Amino acid sequence: NVSLFTGLQHSINSVFCNVGKAIGAGMIIDYMKRYGFYKLPPLETPESERAASGLYDRRGRLFDPKHPETQVDPGRLAFGQERLQVTPMQMAMVAATVANGGLEMKPYLVQRVVAPSGKTIVTTKPHTLSRVMRPEIASEINSMMQAVVTGGTGTAAAISGVPVAGKTGTAETGVGNIYTAWFIAFAPADHPQVAIAVVVENQAGGFGGKVSAPIAKDVMEALLR
Repeated sequence: NVSLFTGLQHSINSVFCNVGKAIGAGMIIDYMKRYGFYKLPPLETPESERAASGLYDRRGRLFDPKHPETQVDPGRLAFGQERLQVTPMQMAMVAATVANGGLEMKPYLVQRVVAPSGKTIVTTKPHTLSRVMRPEIASEINSMMQAVVTGGTGTAAAISGVPVAGKTGTAETGVGNIYTAWFIAFAPADHPQVAIAVVVENQAGGFGGKVSAPIAKDVMEALLR
């Protein structure tokens, strides 16, 4: 009888396992694609330097199942296991999409080009890729992610005087207690300016809230000064 709010706040895998089984692998993958999974991120870098997030097969190839209901375990997929592999860029885009009220924005590396004289030659204008979810749904997720930081698994990312929204993640590596520690966040949660994804690989007993959340806090504090 644990609510979805509490499940996300305290990172209770069984809650999301049950949700995944209820909605099915096909719907999960459909929403992954709405967030940009299964596509190279539209970034100004060589294609060889980019990777698509999604399910991968044992040969390291992107796996888009034709029959997901029989080929994919929806319970494990729903909390980030199964054969799911994601990039920090993709997860930062997920955080930014929630922060932007459900709008997924195109990422870019160069904000503006300035001549030696100080004159701005080129300015990158924000570009919306798609609407992933309704604003009211994004607002609910925002509230849940704030609860993660105020009283859940991500309290180490709390910044005094600044509301922070975040979500921890701890991925198994298959080797003992060695984990990949994740934390995505945005701040200020009520008027977002910064979205971030932090991943620290191969950590002994390293949970996202313990290892990656403090790093996210330091980066966000520096950017918000």
